[in-house]
Amino acid sequence: MKFSLLYKNFDDSYIINEGPIAEAMSDTVYDLSIDKAAWEFARNSDSFNYFMEVIKKPLKNIDDIKYRQDVLLDFISMPKLLEELRLIFKSYDTLQSDWHEMRSSIYVYGVPNTSRGILDCTYESLKITANFAKNTVSYFRSIHDTIEKYDVKSDGLLGIKRFCAEMTENASLDEISKISGYFTRENIDAYEFKVRTESDNTLTIKSASITEAIELEDKSMGKSIKKLFGNIGKTTRESDIAPEVDMGELHVEDANNILNEALYELYTALSGITGNIYEFFRGLSGELSFYDTGLRYCRYLSEAKMPMCMPGMLPAESDCFKANDIYDMQLIGEGLSAEEITRNPVRFEENHKGLLIRGRNSGGKTCYLRAIAVAQIFAQAGLPVCATAAKISIRNAVFAQFSSAEKEFSIGDIAGRFEGEVQELAAILDNIVPYSLVLLNETFQTTAYAEGSAGIKDILEILPVVKSKYIFVTHLVQLFNEMDTTDIKMVELSSDEANLHKVKNYEA
Repeated sequence: MKFSLLYKNFDDSYIINEGPIAEAMSDTVYDLSIDKAAWEFARNSDSFNYFMEVIKKPLKNIDDIKYRQDVLLDFISMPKLLEELRLIFKSYDTLQSDWHEMRSSIYVYGVPNTSRGILDCTYESLKITANFAKNTVSYFRSIHDTIEKYDVKSDGLLGIKRFCAEMTENASLDEISKISGYFTRENIDAYEFKVRTESDNTLTIKSASITEAIELEDKSMGKSIKKLFGNIGKTTRESDIAPEVDMGELHVEDANNILNEALYELYTALSGITGNIYEFFRGLSGELSFYDTGLRYCRYLSEAKMPMCMPGMLPAESDCFKANDIYDMQLIGEGLSAEEITRNPVRFEENHKGLLIRGRNSGGKTCYLRAIAVAQIFAQAGLPVCATAAKISIRNAVFAQFSSAEKEFSIGDIAGRFEGEVQELAAILDNIVPYSLVLLNETFQTTAYAEGSAGIKDILEILPVVKSKYIFVTHLVQLFNEMDTTDIKMVELSSDEANLHKVKNYEA
């Protein structure tokens, strides 16, 4: 079992990001300059990198997106809770690495060659592991008490709170804490142990278990040990069911070996139990860094006096994208004020095969495409989008082919750039899946109008066959005249200074 605040039903498939579609998604994120925007609001490079990795893996289930949206909304309304949990889970995630580091330091000079040396090392391992177990269990109370102070509403945070409440009342974990608390003394000489052994017919010892351990200051832990390993017999200091053996009759080395076996059994049990418990919340500090970046993204927009909204998500089959006052957040980083950033409507209905965008050079065509595409990706990451209202269908993949005029090819001339664009489009068509979104930015701009229009038209007519939509920014005016306007959305951005970058004659 593992808790996650990013995924409603966590499994390992969420952290696997391989294959051509995943590679295409990674390229798309950078083509859209999401990395440049994220640098503006991420806390540090670690938070930035984690945020980018999550963005590259869009959710494809409405319930999963809603789960993440609700957690973020809790943190937006209660930012102090996020900060407190970040500190707790940052500390929590260091427990295991510290444990491994401390255990490995025991054998820094190699394995001892004496029975006493081995016994001392086993005790050190047990002492370190007992401290790890005690600290791990103590976090359940700390996490519960922190969330309890706030009026959280998301399933993710409520689930963690309920689980921590149950764990703090768990008698077995209480016993682990008590047992772990006993092994705090500097070395094994501070204790007196009783060990139960099992042997075969040749009196060869097959196993050894601690039945009682007493600090020489008379602090007993016998009952706790019995509860951990089960009822192994009522053994007391005054009267034992099994006959006592005078330790003087055994060689000291044999006694060390027997005690070492018994302590190692306890060490193994604590390691296994605590390792499993630790997995419940491992990695949550990284997930919280995503929410920290998401919260900073919201503040970034607010400080720029720009609107945002949590989009309503629709299934892929709805096949639409609707938004009011959508804008490109990249413009904030370029120093434009709220008054200077153009906001536009977009209505991408189920019956539309694609969206064609045209306008003059530097007329805002790429900004309009980027605004739509980033909103799609952020919506599927559970984040607010840069608009006043939005309803967005899930996309199974987002592919991008941006003009190669600014890219370098080995040939270095127009023919080489054109060939590179053809290869990129071929790769998209090879890997496209139903309900994909294909972003084309000035594709084939290096060719003649007639050649470019004919080539891209054939490609655009293929995409709806596989239930995929496209957004195409182009200077190829001839293409506008050749396409059927009944099932293709066509928009033109104004070159009028008074309405610069505004969509002209847009039908809602």
